Amino acid sequence: MDTKKLNRITWKRAKPIVLSLGILLILISVFIGFKSTTNWHRRQNFIHSQEARDHYNSYLGTQKAEEDNVNKKYKETKDYQGSVDYADNQNAGIFLKFDSKTGKFHIQSQTFKEYYGYIRAKLFYTRSAFDLTNFSYLFTSRNVFRGFTLISLFFIVAGFLVSFLNYKTNFSQILFSSGYKRKEILKSSIITSLIPLILMTITAITINLFILYSRIPHQYINYPLDKIIFYQFCILSVAICYYFLGLFSGIILGQVITGILSLSGFVFGLELIKQNILDILNNIFNKKNDGIYYQSFFVRFDTYLHWLILVGFIILTTFLFYFSAQYFYQRLSLEEKGNYLLFPKFRLPISLVAGLFTAYSICGNIGLGSDSISLLIRYNILPGILVFVITFCFFIVLNNYKKIYEKIGMIILKPNNQLSKK
Repeated sequence: MDTKKLNRITWKRAKPIVLSLGILLILISVFIGFKSTTNWHRRQNFIHSQEARDHYNSYLGTQKAEEDNVNKKYKETKDYQGSVDYADNQNAGIFLKFDSKTGKFHIQSQTFKEYYGYIRAKLFYTRSAFDLTNFSYLFTSRNVFRGFTLISLFFIVAGFLVSFLNYKTNFSQILFSSGYKRKEILKSSIITSLIPLILMTITAITINLFILYSRIPHQYINYPLDKIIFYQFCILSVAICYYFLGLFSGIILGQVITGILSLSGFVFGLELIKQNILDILNNIFNKKNDGIYYQSFFVRFDTYLHWLILVGFIILTTFLFYFSAQYFYQRLSLEEKGNYLLFPKFRLPISLVAGLFTAYSICGNIGLGSDSISLLIRYNILPGILVFVITFCFFIVLNNYKKIYEKIGMIILKPNNQLSKK
């Protein structure tokens, strides 16, 4: 069969989705690039202005007045604790020190640089990945939910729409009857949607970095360019993995609203499970829970080697989603249209997996839990069992709602039929 013709057909279908998402990504990268760098220049201009110096001098005057009031209070009462409490009420206690030699309180005022600490002379304080992932100048660091990036959102939407709409609009059925093998159709759909989206995303990343480095002097970007680029590669690899997750979901799910809700719940659950795993690793390595490491595996394992290992694991997961999508696509039935899951034999296993997945994502955060078995049972195991049962029953009802509806209808209509016979 003519694969070029098939690619032209699938591209025509995918083009509105891919172009709209890709162009939107590029526009967002341009907007973030210009907005963030403009704000940087505005803040730098302000910190070197007389207005900023006047604000700082006013702050020093206020601190001096508060210091005089505290010392006046202490001189009148000779009550040390009362003077400290008075200073706390005046919001001055945090910088308050007592000089035993002079017998006076002294408020340690912030320096000019400390006072305007939110204005960074350089874009990074350190060269850690934590700064990189929280760097508002890179649009790849924009998160939708915890570590779920904006780019991953666009890729998962693209994958889901490409596969779901092809089936929902009977386009897949037309291709099935045209003589092309299903494997070829799926491969063509992936090539004509994923590759253009990757190219447009790389364009968006390049434009974003170009704006950053052209509008801000290089000496102020206290971070190696090679690591910034490698971080973009890592984020893009995660987004590609999410594309195949969306593609797989679009193949097995047959309803719009429940399908979108299920996919959203799965993504949120993945982020919770990621935090659970990081909590466990935190306990193993005896790291302090500082509340920041959960945001990204790239923060928790901040070396090139660790990032390569993570990318390798992401690639393996991507292939898992790809071959799973291929397996189900080969067995896609045209008779199950409208059902929640399009594969009857897998409804029970998927319901079990969904129940376990939800239970662990919500109740599996045992990394920072107590060593007490009773507390573990009370706060993890018992709630986990309850969540599993509720989720499993929900999916069973969702997968069999037609049969349940028919049985309820028979129960309701049965008394009416008996009355009509009488």
